[in-house]
Amino acid sequence: MAVTERLRAYLELVRPHNLAVAAATTLIGYVTVCVTSPCMGGPSRLAAAVAVVVLVAAAGYVVNDYYDVGADMVSKPWRPIPSGRVSRREALILALALFIAGLAVSVPLGILGVLFAAVNALSVYLYSALIKRTGFVGNMLVAANSSATIVLGALAACDGTDRCPQVVLVPISISFLLVLGREIVKGIEDYWGDMKECYMTLAVSLGPRFAARAAALLLFLTAVASVLPPLLYPRYGVAYMVFAGLTDATILYSIAKLLAARSDDELIEIARRLRSILKASFGLGALAFLLGPVVG
Repeated sequence: MAVTERLRAYLELVRPHNLAVAAATTLIGYVTVCVTSPCMGGPSRLAAAVAVVVLVAAAGYVVNDYYDVGADMVSKPWRPIPSGRVSRREALILALALFIAGLAVSVPLGILGVLFAAVNALSVYLYSALIKRTGFVGNMLVAANSSATIVLGALAACDGTDRCPQVVLVPISISFLLVLGREIVKGIEDYWGDMKECYMTLAVSLGPRFAARAAALLLFLTAVASVLPPLLYPRYGVAYMVFAGLTDATILYSIAKLLAARSDDELIEIARRLRSILKASFGLGALAFLLGPVVG
């Protein structure tokens, strides 16, 4: 295989588009702290926090594909490992290198940053190796890990002061609900592969239609929670409302499609399309929190 093709396969493993979203959520934590009170941490701390999140998340995606090869042979045979473009051994080495790099760059953030990197690295590994098979518990862990990046961004800004957790509770909650809803939708999409591998997602254990209703409820709560920032912080003005409105529009569209499906097969196909739409929702939501308090 040519070098460029191998590099392309490695990039596909780490999912650069998802890493960009992870970097954005880290920035949300930093910006949220800095617009609500004096910012104690400088750009170097922010850069270290983003690097930690990106490296550990990239390692997590590679580990996920390493353990998911059986299900991917059914649901996603084009992925790098089942397609033979990357061996499982190569994937494991890449994941270990990324984990080690993530821990190394966390050192400038102090003990809390190193602890965050270590716990996050351990949890994303255990998710793929063991917890994913539990279904909904695994979905909650993914949502918690994704939302925790906001905490690390806040820690980079506040330099350990005790006010950090309070000011980021709203974006953390919104992120958690949206990611959890999307994870359930992904479980619907992967229904046949997960059933083959005995991954007890909501779709497998209680049926795709039940999973669709659960995802719709979580997505609806996400849209409801999106009205809180302007009510709590006056800095969230027109720009926030514009991007939050666009986010809610994609969420409400997704809810309507999930609830309108007439069969399991149709629902699985809808879930395949909604996965990308909900990723766009996350990006629009990130813009709402990043530009909202800055543009006004």
